[in-house]
Amino acid sequence: GFNFIKKNKNKNVKRHEIEKLLSLGFQQEKIHLIDHHECHAASAYYGLAKNLKDKYLIFTSDGGGDGLTSSVWVGENSKMRRVNCSNCYSLGNIYSMTTHFLGFKSHEHEYKIMGLAPYSKKEHTEKYVKFFQKFLSLKNDDTVFYNPNILSHAIFANQLSKTFKNDRFDNIAGGLQLFAEEITKRWVKGNIKKYGITKILGSGGTFMNVKINKLISEIPEVKSIDVFPSCGDESNIFGAAFSVNAKIQKNINLSKLKSYTLGTHISRDLESTLKKFKDRILIKEVSDINSFIAEKLSQNKIIARCSGPMEFGARALGNRSILANPNMLQNVGIINRAIKNRDFWMPFAPMILDTKVNDYIKLPKSLINTPYMMFACDTVEKNRENMICSIHQSDFTARPQIVDEKRYKDIHEILSKFYQITGIPVLLNTSYNLHGFPIVENSNQAVEVFINTALDFLIIDSTVICKKMN
Repeated sequence: GFNFIKKNKNKNVKRHEIEKLLSLGFQQEKIHLIDHHECHAASAYYGLAKNLKDKYLIFTSDGGGDGLTSSVWVGENSKMRRVNCSNCYSLGNIYSMTTHFLGFKSHEHEYKIMGLAPYSKKEHTEKYVKFFQKFLSLKNDDTVFYNPNILSHAIFANQLSKTFKNDRFDNIAGGLQLFAEEITKRWVKGNIKKYGITKILGSGGTFMNVKINKLISEIPEVKSIDVFPSCGDESNIFGAAFSVNAKIQKNINLSKLKSYTLGTHISRDLESTLKKFKDRILIKEVSDINSFIAEKLSQNKIIARCSGPMEFGARALGNRSILANPNMLQNVGIINRAIKNRDFWMPFAPMILDTKVNDYIKLPKSLINTPYMMFACDTVEKNRENMICSIHQSDFTARPQIVDEKRYKDIHEILSKFYQITGIPVLLNTSYNLHGFPIVENSNQAVEVFINTALDFLIIDSTVICKKMN
């Protein structure tokens, strides 16, 4: 009965949305309704598949959309078909509700729980894993999620509060993350066994968890894996466009994801911004800006680099980034306390020259590249100290951005020049924003954040900005 009511409610919402679009002058034949999880699947398949003729197994998982919380698809010959799905109270729901229970913002701070988890010892997390296992399991040979008992936000929140009122939050975080990793790994393995497909793609909010992605990439049966960058609901616009394009236009070559710097250009308000803040900043034009950045980073200066079009989604990939020398451990404290005001346990991430990756990162065979920071990886012990600021301080994993010249021409040049000076082909990279605020988009925001933090330099394209001393 509940599902019938839910489906009819969704139909009424969609009808209302269509009526609004028609009232704004859109033509009925131009409006296409694409299912939420189909959008997730299409973003991964059409955006990432190396060869659309091959068979891919596509997984989607999140807090829910259009009546589903997870699905599995087979992509082959430029077409997708859904092979199973679930509308149960999901892993995404459990993770978000536990995030809220621990005093953080659900649907925003789940990454903090993931970052905290490695600080708990495994022997302290086992009872929490068993707790979460009571609420979510797998059936049909580990291919479909289900709830052993009726579950909702209210029921689960009540159970959390009743059971763990006085427990340590790091142990709860560790148990939740371990449970999430184990059940997702079983789900992927179960579907690989059932469908015999070993090329894996993922999308949906659950796959923002880079530690889960790491575990999947290490499954022996997985031949290749990729996850759509910033794959929460924000990227469903790509999936919707890809899906309609494949069905209507049948021009699948349009879909391939080549870059994720798709936003507005930083310099469009630069002139007015420099005038606005002229009493508080000094400016200088530098012809060889990449050499300047590399040299200052080698001197342990901390730099905000804003250049070109903004990255789409949650990850800063060099165009709206704070960059720092990765082997000076004090930089972690400086950036956390004086710039970003982040929780002390949260790690930063490395950007690494593509030609030197294997000297620093242990890439699984299934993972050819990770240019968008969607996977955690183990690090190479002998070179760990050279990138100590940009790895997790407890388990020494990293969430690398592999930098190739074709995709990231200027960042590749900065890294290469920094490597020539220091012998280290790695930089610390974190998004340019204050804690709790979005990544800066334009020049005005960039300068405003700069003058209120302990950053040494702000670079906007080829303009070097520093603060006037009082």
